[in-house]
Formats: sequence, C-alpha cells, structure tokens
Amino acid sequence: MDEISFPSKGFSGLTLRLYEPDTGEWTLHWSSTRTGRLDPPVRGRFAADGTGEFRGEDHYGGRPVGVRFRWSDITSETARWEQAFAPAGTEDWVVNWVMDFSRRRTGVDDG
Repeated sequence: MDEISFPSKGFSGLTLRLYEPDTGEWTLHWSSTRTGRLDPPVRGRFAADGTGEFRGEDHYGGRPVGVRFRWSDITSETARWEQAFAPAGTEDWVVNWVMDFSRRRTGVDDG
C-alpha cells in the first residue's frame, strides 16, 4: 500500500496492491479523497524483463474507458509509472499521468 498527497491540488490518495497466488496476478486499487471510494481495479502482472502492465475498466467524464497502468525502468533506485486511458473497446491509449520515482538516500538531511 502506498499513500500520496497533492497539497497544491487539494487531495490525497492511496493504492492498495493485492497479489493473487492462484493466478499470479496483481490487482491495483486506487482511492482518493476526491471520491472517498475504491476505483475499479486494474489487473496484470510483471513480465520477465521487469515491466508490469495492468488493465481495467472504469468511467471518465460519464463515458466508459479502458485504464492501463505501466511500471517500467525498475531498478533498486528508480521506477517509472504511467497511467493511460482509451475509449472502451479500443487500444487508442492516451497517457495522462506519469511519475518517476527515486529512492531517498538514507542519512541525507531533508532540512
């Protein structure tokens, strides 16, 4: 589980990740203070090269959409995450959110 805060946007959220040993898949559930609910999960797995792709269905602006999360460039120090939406039933993905993560070095003064 992770939590994230967006002070300049006025909301926060969390992701609940659950591994299903029977299927070898992960489900990722997002929730934010904007809605107060868990969004429908995306489901997927990590490939041998370490990239992960997770897909699901939701609604955006009152329309059904496909949702895709991708994890890539995963090292012991960094990772990249992106979210994309596509009109339901298509593969016309539009990336609308990207985050690049880096591990905070221990012993560094945040001062």
